[in-house]
Amino acid sequence: EAEQVPVGANRLLYLPYLMGERTPHLDPNARGVFFGLSAMHTKRDMLRAVMEGVTYSLRDCVEVFREMGISVDDMMACGGGGTSPLWRSMLADLYNCPVKTVASKEGPSLGVAILASVGAGIYSSVPEACSAIVKTDKTQTPQAENVPAYESYYQLYRQIYPALKTQFATLAGLQ
Repeated sequence: EAEQVPVGANRLLYLPYLMGERTPHLDPNARGVFFGLSAMHTKRDMLRAVMEGVTYSLRDCVEVFREMGISVDDMMACGGGGTSPLWRSMLADLYNCPVKTVASKEGPSLGVAILASVGAGIYSSVPEACSAIVKTDKTQTPQAENVPAYESYYQLYRQIYPALKTQFATLAGLQ
């Protein structure tokens, strides 16, 4: 259903802080918010907004890397979200870089196996082990027409948490 809704979920944004937030906002009081909700919105708009909100939250994490001078120009996705063509497309468009999926369906287990193989001396480094073990499946490239639209919504998304931070703390203190 979310595929039937345009980028920006018809001007509906979602903050996915259902259990507080850890990165980049270390704030246990942060809560989920639908911003811009109106009578025109439907279930599918809300579904799209939730998916985009999680994607914006992940972009916040990427921005921390960029602030540290680490370039992000390629990405790997695994697990449930990685199997969704729509979600991979959102990620590629918002990060403006290709998003590949890992051929293995067990991303976390594969990561542990890679670290164990380095620890056991099978490979001399994590990059060497990754080159030998990690295989890619699908690749989603950014859709150029979506990149600026996502960027506009992301910039607005970034303004919502700071505007509500004090109110989240007040809410947490209410009985």
